[in-house]
Amino acid sequence: MPIRIIIAVFLFVWTGITPVLASGFEETRIHEVVIDVKTRKFLPDLISLNVGEKTRFILRNKDAELHAFVPIGLFAGTAHNVSGNGAPQFGKEGLVRVLLPSTGQTEILFTPKKPGKYPFFCDLPGHVMRGDIVVRE
Repeated sequence: MPIRIIIAVFLFVWTGITPVLASGFEETRIHEVVIDVKTRKFLPDLISLNVGEKTRFILRNKDAELHAFVPIGLFAGTAHNVSGNGAPQFGKEGLVRVLLPSTGQTEILFTPKKPGKYPFFCDLPGHVMRGDIVVRE
């Protein structure tokens, strides 16, 4: 008798619950972009994104000195989540700057809303690091 119960439970789980769970699951794709800061350069210094594509920036400072990531206008009107050991600074337009400590890492999760070319740079004295983010339709 117990073997029938085990078989019945197995069949119920296999045919009843599993398909419901599988059909309710939607995979969310995230476009990950790793931006390394090394020898006073952003690598890569040209980044292409698509409007509406969920994106995660992973900013990694490989230098022994402090750096900043200053994106101009990219996060205006966009919900974003910032994590890691960097120091984010916010303004009227959302995230305006992240200070990246030596060997530090910061992640920014967002979905670009508007197409355009958005420059980014390090605004610390003597640092001439620059790049561009291009968001396409």
